[in-house]
Amino acid sequence: MNTFTHQKEILLVANAGFFSRNWVKRNAAEADKNFTQKEKLIDACWNGLVPEILPECFNVNNDSALTLCDVTDTSAFIGLEFWNFELEKEGEFSLNPFIFMEEKEYN
Repeated sequence: MNTFTHQKEILLVANAGFFSRNWVKRNAAEADKNFTQKEKLIDACWNGLVPEILPECFNVNNDSALTLCDVTDTSAFIGLEFWNFELEKEGEFSLNPFIFMEEKEYN
C-alpha cells in the first residue's frame, strides 16, 4: 500500500518588516516586554498561526493534515517544517542553507 506523504518547509526572514507587527497577545503587558519580536513570532508559529500569517502558502484541502514539527531558529531566519508524518529528509531539496550546503559538500 502506498502512503501519501506531504511535507512543507518555510523560511521566515527574521528581520523582515512584515514580521515586525505584534502577532501574539500575551496576558500581561509587562511580561510581553521580556520577549523579542523573533521569540513572539516563534511562539505564534507553535500556536498554529502560520496559516493565518501566510495563507498563500497553505492549501486548505491538501495542507489541513500538516503539523508543525520543527522550528529552526538562526540569526538570519526561522525555519518551519510541517509534516503529516516524518520521513527521512532529502537535504539537497531543503530550503534551509545549513542543510543543503552540507549535502553539497558530499558531491
